[in-house]
Amino acid sequence: MKEYFTKLVNERQSCRNFNDEPLDKELVVEIAKQAALAPSACNSQPWKMYVVTEPERLEKTAKALGSKGHNKFLVNAKAFIVLADKQATLKEGVRFDRNHFVKYDVGQLCAYITLTAKSMGVETCIIGMVNQDLIGDAVGLKKGEHCNIAVALGYSDSPLRNKVRKKYDDVIEIL
Repeated sequence: MKEYFTKLVNERQSCRNFNDEPLDKELVVEIAKQAALAPSACNSQPWKMYVVTEPERLEKTAKALGSKGHNKFLVNAKAFIVLADKQATLKEGVRFDRNHFVKYDVGQLCAYITLTAKSMGVETCIIGMVNQDLIGDAVGLKKGEHCNIAVALGYSDSPLRNKVRKKYDDVIEIL
């Protein structure tokens, strides 16, 4: 099991070159369902995932995530999982500050999406550039929902790239 996860982490990369192979809607839904098992503070699950696979919505979503001419490769994505964060409610009357835990919980959900997708043979790219007005229209965000991040999905023929990382001594301190 350790070897499988290590291989998965080493082979997961951001894809900016999706090919034309279609992506089955049910597979994307299964990725979202598995990713929903991600942990969150006090199990608040302060998110909603919008699974986008319909051509018209794909086009609108790509535009919302590629505003100002960025991320042009998104027109080739075969699906998106748009992550909307919501104010987390712990129990009646007790709420998290939006900037306290919610962003970390949504970040974990995003990581679960990318690793789950990779385990199912699907490539991903995390997109953090979001036009709020356009994404709201593209996926129909509800009142109180906000989107800071989405994941593009599809298949790629691109070879695995070498991972370029800082030296471990620069990012890990053993105490």
